[in-house]
Amino acid sequence: MRAPLRRSVERHPLLWVAAAATAAVVAVDGGHLTVWLAVALAVGIPGIVGLRAIPPAALLLALAAAVLHGARTLPQDAARRWIEAAGASSAEVTARVVSIPQATGGGWSALVEIEDGGPAGKVWWRGAGPAAAQGEVIAADGLFLPFPEPRNPGEFEVGKWLHRQGAWGVFEAQGLARPVTPPPWWSRYGQQARARFRTAVTDGLDPAGRDAAVIRAMVLGENPDDDALIESYRASGTLHVFSVSGMHVAMVGAIGWLVLKFMGVPRRPAVGFILVGMFAYAWITGMKPPAERSVTMAAVLLGGFLFRRRPDLLNALGLALLLALLTDGHLIFLAGVQLSFGVVMAIGLGTAWATRLFSKIEQKEEYLPLPLYGWWRTRWLKIRQWVATALGASTAASVGSVPLTAWHFGFFSPVSILASPLIGLPVFALMALALLAALLSPLPELRQQVNRWNGKVANFCTGIATSAAAIPGGSVNFPRDRPGEDFMIVYDTGHGGGAACLHDGGSSVLLDTGHRPGFRRIVLPSLRHMALRPESIVLSHPDGGHLGGGVEALDALPVRQVLLPVERARSQSFRALQEAAGLRGIATTRGEAGQTFGISPDAWIEVLHEPDPHDFQAVADERVMVLRLHWQGWRILFLSDAGWRTERAMLESGRDLGADVIVAGRHRHDSSMGDPFLAAVRPRAIVAGHADFPPEERVPAAWQAACENAGIRVFHQGRTGGVTLVPGKDGTLVIRGFVDGAELSLQK
Repeated sequence: MRAPLRRSVERHPLLWVAAAATAAVVAVDGGHLTVWLAVALAVGIPGIVGLRAIPPAALLLALAAAVLHGARTLPQDAARRWIEAAGASSAEVTARVVSIPQATGGGWSALVEIEDGGPAGKVWWRGAGPAAAQGEVIAADGLFLPFPEPRNPGEFEVGKWLHRQGAWGVFEAQGLARPVTPPPWWSRYGQQARARFRTAVTDGLDPAGRDAAVIRAMVLGENPDDDALIESYRASGTLHVFSVSGMHVAMVGAIGWLVLKFMGVPRRPAVGFILVGMFAYAWITGMKPPAERSVTMAAVLLGGFLFRRRPDLLNALGLALLLALLTDGHLIFLAGVQLSFGVVMAIGLGTAWATRLFSKIEQKEEYLPLPLYGWWRTRWLKIRQWVATALGASTAASVGSVPLTAWHFGFFSPVSILASPLIGLPVFALMALALLAALLSPLPELRQQVNRWNGKVANFCTGIATSAAAIPGGSVNFPRDRPGEDFMIVYDTGHGGGAACLHDGGSSVLLDTGHRPGFRRIVLPSLRHMALRPESIVLSHPDGGHLGGGVEALDALPVRQVLLPVERARSQSFRALQEAAGLRGIATTRGEAGQTFGISPDAWIEVLHEPDPHDFQAVADERVMVLRLHWQGWRILFLSDAGWRTERAMLESGRDLGADVIVAGRHRHDSSMGDPFLAAVRPRAIVAGHADFPPEERVPAAWQAACENAGIRVFHQGRTGGVTLVPGKDGTLVIRGFVDGAELSLQK
């Protein structure tokens, strides 16, 4: 045991030093006693095996990384505690924009560095009007606010992400930002170069088309606005090609090497050109941490060639990790950075072992010496050896990434072992053609032709991902943080939207999708977090706040059928969903009063009220299909945004309207849930949707008080956020607010 351990430390000393520094940063960040033990082991093991020079260096660098991380986080944490205690603080702020601004619904947001007007450090700026430029110094009046807390189960935690970006709070600008100082020349040049590069690699293609989106995703790391496309790559385990990762930077280096070799450039001078090219690509695409890691490792590995030293992959990885920790200790807590370093470590440690699994592929002919192979047989052997190595590296990467992908994303894709090597060559070709198109900028017609060829390559890559994703059992989702075995979540999507998801007996159904931003930001991440895959969607009325995310839902989920409230409506979102369902061959049915639709043996939906199918000129809130869910002996009434006119029609119908729980929003122009209607329903609890704006979406305080006085518990979603309903085996139904923890247990 001692000898192999000594050999490992001797061969990869920087990896051991980086391990000590990593443990030290985690410990300072709030790690437990076990983390401090890991620091001691990483520092002490080299000394135990007889390598006395390494422990002092490891201890010194671990201490440096810990001190630097502590120096960054102490003022950050102090400012965060201040704004959390204050709740809000008005200020006139001057700040420098440090990240690329993002468009956010009529405004923009970006990470900024405070220069005057508040505690030092970074905050997340939310402003209106045209976005500022990266590197620009701006000023505005506004409010400092704490990080937004998640309001729904499984929702992405923006506050944690912002904390790891070095921010301590949010600044809500009031009015337009005032320019103070323009960006420095190098920042302006970089932005112009990125814009020209972005245009060059897709010129000649439909800018809104799928092929252009794939090229921008693979070459620039831009996130495509196409959920079906993302889902194909995600399910096939090849979504990593949609980011500027170490693989992309390495491909640029390989392309440069092939070109220089073809031009007859000697190897040693070529190294400098290759490194400059790799650095330029990483810089023009935003210098993301995985790209920085790849450039650092390439410099070490190629530098070893220059100085006639034998390079070591894991040693280079250790140096890159150490530099990242010393530069910004927050990086090691980001999922993408952990995967970037973790996968390379898995490849370095496991490729030789994994390649042995495919040794038969590269097996040589038993009784034929290599000198007698001939040209074709030699080439065939090299191809088989490459395939075996590629499969070995892919297997090592897939197996090594399982703990991280399962922990961060609740996901594992066994099919990626085959899909990743298969898609590797087309991605390499796509990168080469994109770089060629950028070089051909002075020749626009030729550049456009190259991009059209590249569009076909992009389409081929998507075909591989789609085919791999369709393989049964090719990907596995691990449910996380489900509130129960069977449950329902009523989401708080905000801005007058509505959505809910029922999961019972292994089947899931989505009741409304929310508006488009709410579905993408809240509902879909929550469904993925809990590994829910609804195959049915039920829509209450043709309102964008309730079905605006419908097309995205059809793209991202395995939907087979949609229950519609009407067949015709003025809503563009409704018409787009109908068209998308028709193109995908998804069955649509209009609900009629008295119909029932099964979900599971213990759950079915009953249509209590159907809107007039011919009155398509009426406002959406007058065209609500009212549903009652029968679920394990409980009855839940979904009113959506129905008003008094709909409630009166239901009362006059003479039907039994009884329910244990009502889930409802607010009618924009009419009152909702009046005394006669509540007397007919006899609910024990109401989940009431709320939005501060417009005022019509607010829950009236007087109405809530009247309900409470009548013995009806109101879950005000402005306070509770999302609400979960979980039936118990003892016959109870537990209703719980996600934000405030408000709880009610109903007995049958």
